[in-house]
Amino acid sequence: MHIRKGRTVGYSLIALGVFFLVIGLTMPYYKSPQHLQGTGPNLDATADRPYVIRSYIVPPIDAGQRINLSVLSDKPGSTTVLLAPYDPRDQTIASPILVNAVFAKDQKGLAVFTNASRTASYILMVTSYNSSFSFILASVWSPFYELRSFTIYGLATIPFGLVIVYYDGIVEKREKMFQEALRGIRKSEKPDH
Repeated sequence: MHIRKGRTVGYSLIALGVFFLVIGLTMPYYKSPQHLQGTGPNLDATADRPYVIRSYIVPPIDAGQRINLSVLSDKPGSTTVLLAPYDPRDQTIASPILVNAVFAKDQKGLAVFTNASRTASYILMVTSYNSSFSFILASVWSPFYELRSFTIYGLATIPFGLVIVYYDGIVEKREKMFQEALRGIRKSEKPDH
């Protein structure tokens, strides 16, 4: 009994689809201490553009979870910082805003220890006025949050695999019918002794 290629491909796609579903539905819920750090703005201010805004999106943080943020600027009084819940679908900032700070004339840094106000993604916006900055944001979120898109791949792959297996079964039945018909023809052609 030989293994049919179409059936093998179909079952492989089904198994791959189930794997994608498991990854997409479970991994984004695994959360551990994480940190996001960066520097900016990586653009020079000009007369036409005296400031540069940099935005960073953080995967969902659970309500009440600790958030630590520190921002340092190379020039005093030249940076503003906003940290707030964010709705990626609508691309809107939600309230309550956790940090909305404008550096004072003699201020070059900011350290904030707060708690997430709601379970949501968060946006960190740093505006620099002819200056550069560095930041570290630490909390607990899923390092696998982006893998949720694997659910879509799984939902697309499984039906495709099922269709291949189904049609391979139809082809196999036709082949068997054809082989039986050939055997019948051969038997009728054999001379009687």
